[in-house]
Amino acid sequence: MIPVFQKYRRPCVVLIVSLMFIGSAMQQAIAKQTLFEAFKQIIVIDPGHGGQEFGARGPDGTLEKTVTLELARLLADNLGREYKVVLTRTDDYLVDLVNRTSLANHLNADLFISIHTGASFAHSTAGITLFFYQNFSKPDPGQNQNPSFVDQKHNKPILWKNVQSRYLKKSQSLARAIDSRLKNINSNQSRIEGCPLAVLQGAAMPAVLIEVGYLTNPAEEKKLRDDRFMMDLAEQISKGIEDFFSQEQP
Repeated sequence: MIPVFQKYRRPCVVLIVSLMFIGSAMQQAIAKQTLFEAFKQIIVIDPGHGGQEFGARGPDGTLEKTVTLELARLLADNLGREYKVVLTRTDDYLVDLVNRTSLANHLNADLFISIHTGASFAHSTAGITLFFYQNFSKPDPGQNQNPSFVDQKHNKPILWKNVQSRYLKKSQSLARAIDSRLKNINSNQSRIEGCPLAVLQGAAMPAVLIEVGYLTNPAEEKKLRDDRFMMDLAEQISKGIEDFFSQEQP
């Protein structure tokens, strides 16, 4: 009679060794995944307005705050596989402008994308506009010049109102990359403009604000309520962001 332990010893040893190998392989896979996550580029997406601040309202009652949040979520889904994506708001509540930008700075984000819609008293006004920050006013010699922000990328204290000026060229490049892709769905009805927008002012990274259509235009309101169009819009913006990162690689 063979002792029970001896009878099953070899299969047990094989099983234990196999489990150890599997465990080691899993640990290595988890470590690689953690390392990959740690080195992901960070994109902060800012759905405009929220809460009691509705933004623009379309002829059929569509609210800007609803459109911006929906598009931000679609962008997060598209970009989340390759990048770490953070939204400045994830539901229907209001976030102060400075806090939106400060979140991106706190995360040391690589990009800041603010999403809005356009509005006009002329209901025929249409098209997509991409804004980069541009300050048209001259500095006041008597203005307090004490620094109010430390740019982590340059490790230097600078005025909040001057932060984005360091990233002007890259913000313009980002706008051009996204605009090039948006023309696939919007023909020639997209444009790029410089504007002193408060939400972009203190961003310590390339930053743009995209008005994804005029909600006050009945035809554009209809498109912004269409799931297929919104998915196409998110896809083209995502591709533009990917193009920008590819261009910026050394």
